[in-house]
Amino acid sequence: MAHSFGDYYSNMLKDKLIQMPIQDEVPLNSTVVLLDKRRELAEVEAALAAQKEENDAKQSRARSKISIETELTKQKEKDISRLNNELDDLIIKRNRLKKKVESYAVYPKFLEKVIKMSKEFQDIRMVNIRFETLFVTHNLLLTKYHEDQEIIKTLKSNHNNIMKEKENEIMMYHNALAALTHQLEAAKAKTIKGESVWAHIQNTAAKRTLVLGMTKMAIFNLYMHVRKAEMKLGTLAEDTDIQLQAVQQNILELRDTVNELKKGLEIS
Repeated sequence: MAHSFGDYYSNMLKDKLIQMPIQDEVPLNSTVVLLDKRRELAEVEAALAAQKEENDAKQSRARSKISIETELTKQKEKDISRLNNELDDLIIKRNRLKKKVESYAVYPKFLEKVIKMSKEFQDIRMVNIRFETLFVTHNLLLTKYHEDQEIIKTLKSNHNNIMKEKENEIMMYHNALAALTHQLEAAKAKTIKGESVWAHIQNTAAKRTLVLGMTKMAIFNLYMHVRKAEMKLGTLAEDTDIQLQAVQQNILELRDTVNELKKGLEIS
């Protein structure tokens, strides 16, 4: 319809242009008529421009609407494809469950046979109760087992920690024992050295005692020589200082005698 309206204005413009007289044939007194024709032409051109702008806006909106509808269509197609895939998965699961149910159908029949053969159970309900009891007991035992495993794990961890502490203590005692052993060896070496020094001191003291005895004997001999061995010794025989004083006194007397002799010789 918009295209027909544009064609209408285009045809109308062509008709007006055809009806316009050629400029050479226009009388000089028809200037006003020519201006009117030009004004009408300008109005027609303005109307055509407005119509074109209005048509462009409609076409833009139409293109936008088509684009949106195209995107919506694509999205719907994706949704349909996804739903079809989900439906296929559900059908596969349904068939799998159906086969599983069919495979489980043998168990009620088996239980009925067991009940007929057993004196303990009277119906399937009692079997189910027994099974549920055993199942609960199994879960309790399993829970207790896991709890015991955690306790054992904790005990092992504590045991390892204690063993590490004891190993550290043993290592500390070994180090202390090594230090004490080193000190003992050093003390033994010092003792051996001290014993060697003491032996040397004892040997030196023995030698000095021997020399002292010999010296005392010599002093005693001198003393006896000085006293002519005629006087009673008494305690003087054991007093070395008195003996030395006696010997010294005798030596001084001898020196005086010698000096007097020297003087007598010099006078003569």
